[in-house]
Amino acid sequence: MVVPPSSGTPSVGVRVQRHLAVRALVLALLLGLTGEVLLTVLVMLVGIGLLVLMTE
Repeated sequence: MVVPPSSGTPSVGVRVQRHLAVRALVLALLLGLTGEVLLTVLVMLVGIGLLVLMTE
């Protein structure tokens, strides 16, 4: 079923980007619990960056 772009549903690319952002933030949380500070910060920045790109 083809959904017109004006229907309010997000495109496949936006859904994939949101999914990757959530995965990156969950990974950052897990890395934070294990004590990997540098990796936590890097992965968290990637996740936040993906979320910011979706709003533009």
